[in-house]
Amino acid sequence: MSVSKFYENLNIFLTGGTGFLGKILIEKLLRSCNVRKIYILVRCKKEKEVEERKKELLRCKIFEEALLKNPDICNKVECIEGNICEENLGISSSYMNLIKKNVSVVFHLAASLKFNEPFPDSFAKNVESTKNVIKVCRQMENLLVLVYTSTAYSFCNNKEINEKIYTMSRTYEEFKNLANVRNNASVEITDENILEGRPNTYVLTKAITENYLNDFCRDLPIVIVRPSIVGCSWKEPIDGWNDSSTGVNSLIAAGMKGVLRTMLIDEDKHFDLVPADMVVNLILAATWKKAKIPHRRDDEIPIYNCTSRTINPLTLREFTELLHVNFWNYPPESTFLYPAKLPKKNYYWNRLRIVMQHLFPAMITDIFQVAVGRKPMMMNIYKKVHTTMKVLQYFCTREWMFDANNLEELFNTMSTQDKQNFNFDISKLNWNDYMEDYVLGLRRFVFKDDDSTIPLSRKVLLVKYYVILFMKIGFLLAFLYSLTFRKIKFII
Repeated sequence: MSVSKFYENLNIFLTGGTGFLGKILIEKLLRSCNVRKIYILVRCKKEKEVEERKKELLRCKIFEEALLKNPDICNKVECIEGNICEENLGISSSYMNLIKKNVSVVFHLAASLKFNEPFPDSFAKNVESTKNVIKVCRQMENLLVLVYTSTAYSFCNNKEINEKIYTMSRTYEEFKNLANVRNNASVEITDENILEGRPNTYVLTKAITENYLNDFCRDLPIVIVRPSIVGCSWKEPIDGWNDSSTGVNSLIAAGMKGVLRTMLIDEDKHFDLVPADMVVNLILAATWKKAKIPHRRDDEIPIYNCTSRTINPLTLREFTELLHVNFWNYPPESTFLYPAKLPKKNYYWNRLRIVMQHLFPAMITDIFQVAVGRKPMMMNIYKKVHTTMKVLQYFCTREWMFDANNLEELFNTMSTQDKQNFNFDISKLNWNDYMEDYVLGLRRFVFKDDDSTIPLSRKVLLVKYYVILFMKIGFLLAFLYSLTFRKIKFII
């Protein structure tokens, strides 16, 4: 049975469907898989009802082509009000009965992406929420596969990361006790005593969840997919599609705007970037493979490292140089300063550059804003940029070797047609073309700039470059003149 044939007339349950990866997964299911129904768990927020959130989701650019071909396809999507942090996911009894009887495949994508969130909050949103999903899955009468999306960095305290679940020094119950603030009011939770060599609570809670699934949930047909740093789409449904403004996307966007001008980066290390549509194709193919074989309780949970390091390596030098070229080729309409070359390998030189190229221009700009009666904002923007920088510098000064045997074996078992329709062979990706699409995608879909404005934006950028260059030359000449004047005065 082909991958698309497997999904035909299946009922899918999805968490995290309104997120970046979730939208691409929904679009792929609608366009290529002919599913019967996709139930999406959503929270009502900002006074938006469930139906309004569905309309908002389907208004996204990536659904345009599918809806043009078949406007009725939106009837296959049904949003269910709920919350992953609540018992039974906060789903009403009528919907719960529907899910229990009909759903065959569950994709659990929802997670808190706040890397430095306090441990109790991150534990509740990433670990306990998965436990709630498991409880619902155990009530499903026809469950074939549950896919959990983790991260390739869940066990980044190891230099080599194989497609297996590594044991941790604490059990799930011990971590749960630490997360219970009321029981541990006197216990200080620090990086040293809880993270086990990891950089933040996000990757820690992903590792805890993997161990929980391995220790307590082997009765369910589970698959774990571990993407590394997820970038824009490669080919599907649109080249370079992206609507995320968090994580690495926020720093790339800041670089395009001329806001981010320096960052601690070891250019000799590798940057493990993977396109979002390849992650989605792997998720769908891994589900198909798991469903082909009857599940046994003693089976190992299949793990798939969705990474690029061992198959199609990209160094940080190549990554930043490609970004810099495309920043100049496709600048956004509105910029703060012209783009700068980011990498700085020396910690102290980078700190000095932050003061001179981030904080000083931001302070001058905010003083001017106050002087003309406007609200100052640049210092607040840089505060957010520096927070994200601090998180991502860990991954820009280190590298890991990821085993991808399961991923390669899966791809080799697929038919030629399935390999084309559900392609996750990253060896075929051209990084030059991809990074050009990445920058253009941010410009089109995040900044909402029309391509027709590119020529004018380039001219504006050049004007800013030369104005700032002449100002620097002026300051330098003034400084040299002052030194010369003092020397002459001293001699006299």
